[in-house]
Amino acid sequence: MRETVSFGLAFLVALAAVPLLVRYALGRNLLDVPNDRSSHEVPTPRLGGPAIIVATWVGFAAARLSDVWPLLVAATLIGVVGLADDLRGLHFGTKALAQLLAAAGLLLYDPPQLLARADGLLAAAVFVVGVLWVSALSNAFNFMDGIDGITGGVAISSAFFLHALSGGAGAFLPALAGAAAGFLVWNVSPASTFCGDAGSYFLGFALAAVTLYAPVPGDVWSPIGSVACALVFTPYLFDTAYTLLRRLLAGKNVFSAHREHVYQRITPSTALHRRTSNLYYGASVLSGFAALLFARGGGTAVAGIALAAAVCCVLAALPSLKVFSS
Repeated sequence: MRETVSFGLAFLVALAAVPLLVRYALGRNLLDVPNDRSSHEVPTPRLGGPAIIVATWVGFAAARLSDVWPLLVAATLIGVVGLADDLRGLHFGTKALAQLLAAAGLLLYDPPQLLARADGLLAAAVFVVGVLWVSALSNAFNFMDGIDGITGGVAISSAFFLHALSGGAGAFLPALAGAAAGFLVWNVSPASTFCGDAGSYFLGFALAAVTLYAPVPGDVWSPIGSVACALVFTPYLFDTAYTLLRRLLAGKNVFSAHREHVYQRITPSTALHRRTSNLYYGASVLSGFAALLFARGGGTAVAGIALAAAVCCVLAALPSLKVFSS
């Protein structure tokens, strides 16, 4: 019941807040103007992110949660950095440094079980990997947020499956899913607004951080739990890593802006935004089931890995299929 209230209240707050932010953005010309790398054709407000953040906090407060507030605070700080970029523009290095510092601060203030129990070189390795993981998924969500509806829907699916895997660490995820759903109403193609860096960084950071505290299976940390949680994000992780690898092998600058992600290559026009977003929703749901299978261990873990691998293979093949190349 508490989770339902948290979801519903966050949904309503985001649903009501987005039009207000759109009006504010239009009045101050805070628009994402299309360029050669854009997937949209009309200048569009990019201030949906603050609605997601505020709505998540309202749902969080309604559920009377307390243990996970450091995680939500760290994610909000990154959302604020993203908002600064949406409003004025920040160098990528500045944003990356902020992500690393926020992730490091979170792990130092509230260490997950593995980090708390480790010492010496192992503790240092766990700390570095954890910080890099949170930063990597934050950027993956940002890189993938390039067409109408894609990130809002994927975030809802990811939050749903991650909530089933993460125990108390994911207690705020119903609120996050509700906020993303309320925003998505205004973001489906043709979008009235984008979530911008504020929304994509907040969603990616919050979801990534939950995986570090997830106790699957049981109430203690295990490698199975961490891998299962990571599998939830298979579509975004694969698309991002696959694209960067292709560009690296082609001798291109992996840090420069481009239109070479799988989702961009199969979306040659704005009329196809909804089709591509729906494909990624489906891939996200399949990846969620792969994560649940893997979390059970044994033979089902193999089935989970096979399902996640199949999702990757299908995504890699899509641009070569005639129906998706024109």
